[in-house]
Amino acid sequence: MDLNDYRLKIDAIDKELLRLFSERMDVASEIARFKAENGLPVLDSAREREKLLAVADAVAPELRDYAVNLYMLLFELSRCHQNRALGRRSELPEKIAKALEETPRLFPDRAAVACCGEEGSPSQLACERLFKQPNEFFFDSYEAVFSAIEKGLCRYGVLPLENTAAGSVNAVYDLMMRCDFNIVRSVRMMDEVNGGFTRYICIARELEIYPGADRTSLMMVLPHKPGSLYKVLSRIYALGMNLIKLESRPLPERNFEFMFYFDVDNSVYSPSFLQLMGELEDICEEYDYLGSYSEVV
Repeated sequence: MDLNDYRLKIDAIDKELLRLFSERMDVASEIARFKAENGLPVLDSAREREKLLAVADAVAPELRDYAVNLYMLLFELSRCHQNRALGRRSELPEKIAKALEETPRLFPDRAAVACCGEEGSPSQLACERLFKQPNEFFFDSYEAVFSAIEKGLCRYGVLPLENTAAGSVNAVYDLMMRCDFNIVRSVRMMDEVNGGFTRYICIARELEIYPGADRTSLMMVLPHKPGSLYKVLSRIYALGMNLIKLESRPLPERNFEFMFYFDVDNSVYSPSFLQLMGELEDICEEYDYLGSYSEVV
C-alpha cells in the first residue's frame, strides 16, 4: 500500500465517524427534550464519569489518555448542542443584545474622563489616544477613579490593566468586580518605566458595546474539581473562539482555589459568542462579564 491508499482508508473511516457523530448528536437532542420534560438537568456528572471509565477500559493502554480527552470534548459539544436544542438562554445574552441596540454607533470624541495619576502621566497619554478631546480629571488612586464615575463626576475612567513585563493589575480587577463596572475600550501603550507595553482600559458604569467589539473580558470561579478548567477551555475551543489571555490568582478566603481571568478574541456579533455567554452559568461557580470592546493599537 502507498500513502494514497492509507489516506483513502482514513477518508472512509472519517466518513463513518461523521455519520455516527451526527447520529449521536440527534440522540443527544432527544435526551435533552426528555430531560426538559422531566425536570432533569442537562449535566449528569455521574453518568459522564461512568462513561469515561468505560472508555478508558475499552481501548489499549497507550490510547487511554487520547480516548478520554476525545470523549471529554465530545461531552462538551453534546451539552452545547442540547442547550441550543432547548433554546435555553440566560440573562447575560439578553443584556448584551440590549447594550448593542442602545449603544451609540460611534465612540464619543469628547467626555469627562477620570485618570489615575497627574498631568503628563501615562494614564493621561492613554486617555488622549482613546478620546480626541477629553475633559480630564486626575486622581491619586484607582479607588478614586471608580468613585468619580459612581458619583457622576465623570462618565469614563482610564486605568492600567496589565503590563507585558509586570503582569496584571489585580487591584483594578477587584474594583471592577466590586463596583460592577464595564470595559468599553482599551489601548496598548509603550511603557517607558517597566519596559514592554501596558494595556489601559476605559471603564464605564453602564454597559456600552460599540460597533467592532471583538474582545471580551471575563472572570470566573470554577468548581474545585478535576477537569473544571478543562471544561471551560474545551467549550471555548468547541465554539471556535480564540483565547488570548488566561491568568489565575488565589482566592484569599479559599485554600488552593483560584479566580481565572479570560480574554476571548471573537466578534460580539458571532452566534458562538452569544452561545458561550449563555452557557457561563452552567460551567462556572461564579462569573463576572467585564465587557466587550475593541482595542486601539
